[in-house]
Amino acid sequence: MNETMTRYDWLRKEQSLGGSIGVKSMIMTMTKKPRVMLVVWIATAILLVLTAINVAVSYRNTMKSVYIALASKSMQEAENIARGLDVPTYKELAANPSREHEAYRRLQQQLEEARLQMGALYVYTLQIEENPKVGKTLLTAHPPDFSQPFDIGKICNVTAGQIEQVQRGSSYYSDVIHDPLYGEYVSAGAPIRDHTGEVIGILGIDVSTDTMHSIGSEVVRSSMFTFLFNVMFVALLLLVFFLLQGWYRRELKLAVGDAERTYQDEIRSVIASMRSVRHDFVNHMQVLYGLIECGYHDKARDYIGTLIRDAKILDLSVRVQNPALMVLFHTKWEQAQSRRILMQFEVEQHPFDRIPSVDLIKILSNLLDNAIEASEEADGQKYIRISCQAKESAYWFTVENSGKEIRAEHLKSIFQEGVTTKQGDDDLPRGVGLTIVKEVVRKYHGDIDVRSERGTTQFCVRLQIPGN
Repeated sequence: MNETMTRYDWLRKEQSLGGSIGVKSMIMTMTKKPRVMLVVWIATAILLVLTAINVAVSYRNTMKSVYIALASKSMQEAENIARGLDVPTYKELAANPSREHEAYRRLQQQLEEARLQMGALYVYTLQIEENPKVGKTLLTAHPPDFSQPFDIGKICNVTAGQIEQVQRGSSYYSDVIHDPLYGEYVSAGAPIRDHTGEVIGILGIDVSTDTMHSIGSEVVRSSMFTFLFNVMFVALLLLVFFLLQGWYRRELKLAVGDAERTYQDEIRSVIASMRSVRHDFVNHMQVLYGLIECGYHDKARDYIGTLIRDAKILDLSVRVQNPALMVLFHTKWEQAQSRRILMQFEVEQHPFDRIPSVDLIKILSNLLDNAIEASEEADGQKYIRISCQAKESAYWFTVENSGKEIRAEHLKSIFQEGVTTKQGDDDLPRGVGLTIVKEVVRKYHGDIDVRSERGTTQFCVRLQIPGN
C-alpha cells in the first residue's frame, strides 16, 4: 500500500511540476548534450542558407518574368505603332530625308504621342540600307531633356540578326542593354510595311528597366519577410523540439516509474542467490555424503528436495534471456513460494526484445498479480503456469492459474477501468491492472483471450511484433 501510494503521490507531483520540468529539461539538454546542439545549429544554418538561396532564386525568376513581360509588351506596342503609321508620308520622307520636311514634323509628332502614351524612353524608325547589317535612324521621339538627339542617318544599336528578323516580317526584342550613355533599357522592334506588304523600315522602342528593378526590389523586400518568418519558424521549431523532448522524458519516466530501482534490487537478489548456492554447494555435498554414510536416507531425500527448490532460481535465470522478464519472474516466483503457490514456467529461449520490456512488464506483472491473488484463494491445489512463446510475427504469453473462476457476465467488462472482482477495504484504486493490459495489447494491434471454467482461469495475450 505504501509503495502504491508513493507512486501516485509522485505522479501528482510530476504533473504539478510539468511546466517547470519542461523548461529545465530544455536547458539541461542545451548544456549537457553538445552533440545535439551541434546538429541543431547545423540544421538551422542549412535551413537559413536554403532560405537565402530560395530568396535569390525567387528574385532571379521574378526579374526574368518581369523582363519577358516588359519586352513582350514593348514588342506589341511597336507593332501597333507601325500599323498606325502614315506609310505614304513615311515613304515620302524616306525618299527625301530632311528635318525641315513637313512630313518629318508630322511623323515625329505621331511618334511623340505614342512615346508619351506608353511611357517609353525612345520611339524611332530605322531605314534598312542595302547592307542588311546596319540600321540608320530616320525619325526619333525622345524625352525633352535629352541633350544628344539622333541625327538622320545615325547608325543605331540594332544587331544584324534583329534586322534580318524584321526583313523576314517578324518582330523582335533584345536582352537588357547596359549603355553608359543612354542607360539601361530593353529594345523592341517591328517591321513597317507598305500597302503591298513589303518591309520598308523598322519601328523601334526603347523602354527603361527602372520599373523592372523597382519590381525586383519589391520582391526582395517581400522575400525578407519570408526570410524573417523562416528564422522565427526555426526558433519556434527549436522551442517545440526541446519542449517535446522534455515532455517525452517526463512521460518515459512516468511509464517506467521506479521500475529501474526494482530491477536493480531484484537483480542483486538473483545474483546473491546464485552466489549463495555456489558458495554452499560444497557444504551441501558434504552434508549429503554424511547423511547417506550414516544411513539417514529419508533426511537425505528431504535435503535434496530443498536443494532442488533452491536450484530452480538458477534454472529460471538461465532459461529467461530477457533480463527484465527474468527479474519479474524471479520476484513473482518468490511471492508465490511464500504463499505456497506452485509456479511453473515454460519460456522459449528467446530474448523477446522486439517489444520494449516496459510494455511486456506492464502486461505480465498485472496478470501475475491477479493470478497470485486468485490462486491464494483456491480451495485445492494452488498453481500458476506461465508460457512465453515467440513466433514469426507475434509474441504469445499465457498465464493460467487455479482459483475461483470469473463469472460469465463479468468476462466482457473486466477490462474496463474501475471494474474488479476483488474485494478490498483499503483506499487503493482497483480495476486498473487489466485496463493497462488492454491498452498495451491495443498498442501492438494484438488481442487477448480469457477463459475461466472449472476452477481455472487462463489469459492468453498475442502481441503483433512491430515491422511484421
